[in-house]
Amino acid sequence: MRAIVLTLILSATAAWAAAAEYVVAPGGESHVVFESKAPMESFEGRTDQVRGSAVFDPLDLAGGFTAVLTVDAGSFDTGIGLRNTHMRENHLHTDRFPTAAFRLTSVTSARPTRLAPGGAVELDVAGELELHGVTRPLSAGVTLRQRDDGAVIAETEFPVSLAAHDIPRPKFLMLKLADEQLVRVMIVAHPRGGETSR
Repeated sequence: MRAIVLTLILSATAAWAAAAEYVVAPGGESHVVFESKAPMESFEGRTDQVRGSAVFDPLDLAGGFTAVLTVDAGSFDTGIGLRNTHMRENHLHTDRFPTAAFRLTSVTSARPTRLAPGGAVELDVAGELELHGVTRPLSAGVTLRQRDDGAVIAETEFPVSLAAHDIPRPKFLMLKLADEQLVRVMIVAHPRGGETSR
């Protein structure tokens, strides 16, 4: 029995040996944008304060994939200082919940399963989104591309319900924003040791 367990461990280790770690540094090319809509008021909030890491083998995306991303919730900029303050203090409560985080738990499909420089892969992923102190499951489609410099770019968009995360809906001119906010994400991850920031 001990020999069988050891064989399984060694096999798993060998399969994971080709995996590499990729790093996302804040202040670089990565960004997160949310789009808020109401009958008479629409605006976007944007931040490049995204950090995180991922471990996977670009040539075997079905062989295992872990990723964690963290966003500085207080850094979102809507273009108007007073609106930023209201958003942070009255809705996101960034003094108590300074960050939002996504933890990938599985890749449910990859088409194709190999990512080559200059190529693209369509992933379906599942994970958990922690926002405003509330964690909810999140599934999304992700387009993964690899640049010639080795960096991997991930792009996705998905809806987020304010009510599901206990976030009070802002009012403008007595009209509430829609509960569902569209979030667009672009992540640029560099191989560990080759990360850059701008």
